[in-house]
Amino acid sequence: MRLLELLPVGLGLAQWSAAAALPPTTELGTCKNPPKRVEWRQLSVPQKKSYIDAVLCLSHRKAKSGIAGAVNRFDDHQGVHMLQKPQIHWVGHFLLWHRYFVATYEKALRDECGYTGGQPYWDWSLDAEPQNEQSHRAFHSEIFQPDTGFGGNGYPVQATPEQNRLNITGNTGGGCVMNGPFAPPHFTVNLPTPHCLKRDFVPWIINRFADSKLVEEVLAQPDYTSIARTVEKKQSFDPPNIHASGHFGVGGILGTMGNAAESPGDPLFYLHHGNIDRIFWEWQQKDLETRLNQVGGPITPFDYSGKNVTLDFTINIGALAGNATLKDLLNTKGGTLCYTY
Repeated sequence: MRLLELLPVGLGLAQWSAAAALPPTTELGTCKNPPKRVEWRQLSVPQKKSYIDAVLCLSHRKAKSGIAGAVNRFDDHQGVHMLQKPQIHWVGHFLLWHRYFVATYEKALRDECGYTGGQPYWDWSLDAEPQNEQSHRAFHSEIFQPDTGFGGNGYPVQATPEQNRLNITGNTGGGCVMNGPFAPPHFTVNLPTPHCLKRDFVPWIINRFADSKLVEEVLAQPDYTSIARTVEKKQSFDPPNIHASGHFGVGGILGTMGNAAESPGDPLFYLHHGNIDRIFWEWQQKDLETRLNQVGGPITPFDYSGKNVTLDFTINIGALAGNATLKDLLNTKGGTLCYTY
């Protein structure tokens, strides 16, 4: 099954609270008071509410990007990903583009909506049961709770063969999310046209693709080029890869997360990619001196024998923030970025 059609071209509470108390600042390229990102389950109930309230706030602030169809600031972020999707997957800058993208979203939540914490992440490997691929345990995780999380599945919808071009089996939803803060009428996905947030849970995908052994495989890679390629692997479901875990485990056939044009329209996107970034960050810590100065992989999607990215390769995220080189984005406390795990 090919993924190209849908995806063509993320510590203790006391430490978290202390880091959140002061705003991050940059001075002469140095990051001070970086917010600490933690796993969703490590947040208190008030902290979870604060984060969700900030996301809803962003979805009520007027758009600035000028992207056609964008109504609010949440749409601005989704729209940039939509416009750049042909150039930001299966390339050497995949990890760092998404690192910058999530960090800019985090900054918007803090600067525009009064959020004082770091961008949380969802460690799906804590929920997966690879020994029981039909288990629904992952979907009973705290992150899907309607009162203190992001709500659950969409109502069941029968997908047509045309909609299911990847021949995904075992999907359990597909319609509008039925509960939680992002269910209708509280939240609208405006791009490409206004509609409800949809989810389509697929147990076997989340259990197989979020396996902690796959995370260990990623962390064992010897260099940047290898880790970038291992996170995404091939444009198929075989072999499994951690990037697809959140996208297709949650988004399935008809869900927002499973559609490249809409995936950042699900607020869970940022916790999923926050975990991808956290894994990448942990990999960097194993040899920080080397890995703060190392990039690689193709400029053009899938062109593994072609021209590679370099440290001075420049990426942009549209009107969300200024351009940045890959060198700028390797250090999460280097000034261009200012956060830690």
